[in-house]
Amino acid sequence: MQNHINVRQRFDGRMSLFQITMAILLLLLFIRLVDLQLYEHEGLLLQANKNRINIVPILPTRGIITDRNGIGLALNHISYKIQVIPERIENIDETLSTLQQLMQWPDSQLAHIRKRIDKARSDRPVLLADKLPWNEVAPITARLHHLSGVDVIAGTHRYYPYDALTSHVIGYLSLAGPKDLRAGYLRTENVGRSGLEKVFESTLHGKPGSQQEEIDAKGRRVAVLKQTPPEIGSDIKLSIDVELQRVASKALGKRTGAVVVMDVQSGELLTLLSQPGFNTNHFITGLEHEKWQSWLKDFRKPLLNRTTQAAYPPASTLKIVTGLAGLRHHMPLATGRTTCPGYLELDDRNLRCWRREGHNHVSLHKAIVRSCDVYFYELGDQLGMQRLTDEARLWGFGEQTGVILTPEARGTLPSPEQQLKSGRLRAWYRGETMITAIGQGLTTVTPLQMARFAAAIANGGKILAPTLLANSDPVLIRTVDVEPEHLLKTRQAMRDVIAEPKGTAHWSLNWAKWPIAGKTGTAQVVAMAQDDDEEANKTPELNRHKDHAWFMGYAPFDNPKVAFSVFVEHGGHGGSDAAPVAAAIIKQLAKHEAEKKLEQEKIMQKEAMKAEALETL
Repeated sequence: MQNHINVRQRFDGRMSLFQITMAILLLLLFIRLVDLQLYEHEGLLLQANKNRINIVPILPTRGIITDRNGIGLALNHISYKIQVIPERIENIDETLSTLQQLMQWPDSQLAHIRKRIDKARSDRPVLLADKLPWNEVAPITARLHHLSGVDVIAGTHRYYPYDALTSHVIGYLSLAGPKDLRAGYLRTENVGRSGLEKVFESTLHGKPGSQQEEIDAKGRRVAVLKQTPPEIGSDIKLSIDVELQRVASKALGKRTGAVVVMDVQSGELLTLLSQPGFNTNHFITGLEHEKWQSWLKDFRKPLLNRTTQAAYPPASTLKIVTGLAGLRHHMPLATGRTTCPGYLELDDRNLRCWRREGHNHVSLHKAIVRSCDVYFYELGDQLGMQRLTDEARLWGFGEQTGVILTPEARGTLPSPEQQLKSGRLRAWYRGETMITAIGQGLTTVTPLQMARFAAAIANGGKILAPTLLANSDPVLIRTVDVEPEHLLKTRQAMRDVIAEPKGTAHWSLNWAKWPIAGKTGTAQVVAMAQDDDEEANKTPELNRHKDHAWFMGYAPFDNPKVAFSVFVEHGGHGGSDAAPVAAAIIKQLAKHEAEKKLEQEKIMQKEAMKAEALETL
């Protein structure tokens, strides 16, 4: 009996312990359920949705760039891209092998794709190929239900219809790099790298959207739950006239150089041509290493924007500045005459004029018209380096123009005193000042600076900031304090460079549609024998030893509308090699104006006929 009682007591004690334990476990379970329902509900729901819902970014359509007449310079073409999310792929090697067979990728491209996947995060989309037409991606699209983690996305890619013609102005795009990713870009987005694509990146780019997709256990899309559309980038209308730029390019031919055409009142750039250019579409479709290296090694430097980034000796075009400085400081020779026998004796050597037989008696007017070196040697000697440099700086040389394209060269102007290698300063020798006065020596300018200078001569001394945006308000940097009489003398001399039979550009431009005022320039590079000069015409590489050719000016003479500068690198002579390019530009502008006038007359005639018909009724 006692044993039975002991057994019963042990049993009851165990049951009590069991009940207490169960109560504690149930209490803990209840507490956990309350915690899950009240405190961790949102976090767990988000985690569950991540396993069920895939957030896919939708890239924005980039804004387009057009010229002043609405002609597209940077457009968007519909295309497709293939991307993968590595963590959603069960067997990455098998999937890539299947894609290689369908797309017929070479082994080198597959190796490049593998490296890209290895470097990327496994939960983020990795771009395998883009800018693809539908017929190339159709085989993959038909098999997407067998390819987990693979997606084909429709979108657009950039297209430059004028490629090399506008390459330095428009620029190009490339995929986002590490720095761009830190700034908030997606790995599959394109970013402006040069030209206006870079300058207006924030305006053109737009804002990405997103799409919520329901996926199955293998990462395949089941349904689209929600979509937030992207914001399309803004369009940009430029001041450039691409047809005028094409005419300038055709006139320049295969020669290396630059052409700038600028509205003299607004500062709008109608042409900003650097030649040779490069095909910017190569960056969109995939630039090969060999192509990039060929551009870098090309002696013509196609990647260099010669209009803004390169500075050259201005040659005789700078004689306009020297003449204005002489008039400003009332130098005796500026209102007098000298004799040019074809050279100037200076100590133990002679400084030669370009015309060996000389120009006889020469005034400032005649010196500009016939580009007499001896006259400007003497005028420069009277002025001194300080006054020459100050005058050039007044007219916008030695400083950036303020154009939005970067980087921009300032050019160089000699300092008031020359600094030797030892650090000691000394005055310039007379011969150094004299050659500076004719645009040789240390002075260098950009073609854009030269066009702005020509515009300032035409508009009364206003130094404008060049702009590439259409319908922009003029930005006046400063107005040069110059006597109207001095400008009139300078303009008339520039006009007679073309109008007078012995003017240096008479035979190239006297027949132009608009009366032109301008100045030629021939910048000597190195001395070259006549036989070498003839051989250089046959072998482009030897042209690197020929002189640079300049022509700058404005038109029409009586009512200036445009200013221009033409620079032909190692082109020869300003009058015979650069001036004809200006003639082609003026012909196109005159033709366009005539067509516009004719169109206006037709509209007026139609309105008059309508009014007459109404009166009859």
